[in-house]
Amino acid sequence: MKTKTLSPSLMLKLPILLVILFIFSPLISLAQSNMYVIVEYMKTKPGKEWNYVELERNFWKPVHVERIKKGEIVGWMLYHIRYTASNDPYNYATVTIFSDPEKLENPGTVEPVTVHPDKDVEKVLMETEESRDLVIRNLMVRKDFIQPDKDAQDSKFVEVDYMKVKQGDDEEYLHVEDDIWKPIHEKFIKAGTREGWSLWGRLYPSGYAMDYQYLTVNEFSNFSQINQPDYVAAIKATHANKNVREIIEETNNSRELVKSELWELLDAAY
Repeated sequence: MKTKTLSPSLMLKLPILLVILFIFSPLISLAQSNMYVIVEYMKTKPGKEWNYVELERNFWKPVHVERIKKGEIVGWMLYHIRYTASNDPYNYATVTIFSDPEKLENPGTVEPVTVHPDKDVEKVLMETEESRDLVIRNLMVRKDFIQPDKDAQDSKFVEVDYMKVKQGDDEEYLHVEDDIWKPIHEKFIKAGTREGWSLWGRLYPSGYAMDYQYLTVNEFSNFSQINQPDYVAAIKATHANKNVREIIEETNNSRELVKSELWELLDAAY
């Protein structure tokens, strides 16, 4: 993402976050078997983008650092979503990481005033509300990931792919990701054209009428890596006894790729 629970009104104001996503380059660096994230998608208001980023970095990040010290959350990240326009629904995301699902019940017990006793907290809350809208809040669970090298650095960029599956097809989709694509991603990582990969399931809000049920996250250390992977060559090298066209068809039949987004990591706390 406890001794005192914040009021509902304050919880709405707090950017206690996550997305996703995930997300989520630092998420892959965490090897716990259980990993949950709250991903919050933000839309900055006209002329307030710089204010929002500064508030996250200078006011809210220290609050999350205190939450980490208390063992309430594992980490927190701030992402800028690249290549958005004024009519896009969101342009920033925050990701808050939990390793204990019980701590999701009351995720915000650190009072900002205890971290910033010298600041007018009510004024900062108002400034936060005036700088952005909280558009979407998702609770995600990590379903699979590739453990990176212990010396790997946090990835600067992540590609977030949103997957929609039909009701009853979850097992087929998860099989495709685990048996076909995970070994391919491992080859990319070993070749140095990618830093990490993970698969996330959407817990809440959920349902097959929604726009997606799963996320996959590809991590890159720099911009030049983004277009390097040769998928056809990797498929042939990983699954020499399978037909490339059949693998692509099986993949497409298991899910619909709704959209892909490129996220840039701006700040983080662990």
